[in-house]
Amino acid sequence: MTRAGRRITTLAIAVVLAGGALSGCSAVGGLSKAAGCAELAKAGNTLSSAASDAMGEAASDPKSAAAKLDSAADKFDATVQKITDAGVKEKAQAMSAAYKKFTTDFKTYANDPSTGDPSTITSDASAVSESATAVGKVCGGK
Repeated sequence: MTRAGRRITTLAIAVVLAGGALSGCSAVGGLSKAAGCAELAKAGNTLSSAASDAMGEAASDPKSAAAKLDSAADKFDATVQKITDAGVKEKAQAMSAAYKKFTTDFKTYANDPSTGDPSTITSDASAVSESATAVGKVCGGK
């Protein structure tokens, strides 16, 4: 794997770990908020697991890894769309959008590494991490 490829894989792993920030979501407040946070915690764990699997093959088959990341993003977004609490939904939508941008940029890289921009993927990884932290906070995390 090239140096740029290792850097992209490392950044992608950081995004996988960002999903763990949702594990601190707790059921606080009204039922719709509690239910939304509980569903996000489950979806975040699923997202993290799927992304971890994808990153395991990122070096050997980046196109397959990109497809798995894309599928995980769609599943997470489906959960986000079911949330009714406005505060939780706003933060969850921001996380979903950040993760989708990351997967889109990773897919560009996977299809043609010469066109992928590592700085864009670095920025995407930071945005996913920040938005996951914001979801954790709105759901009662620290």
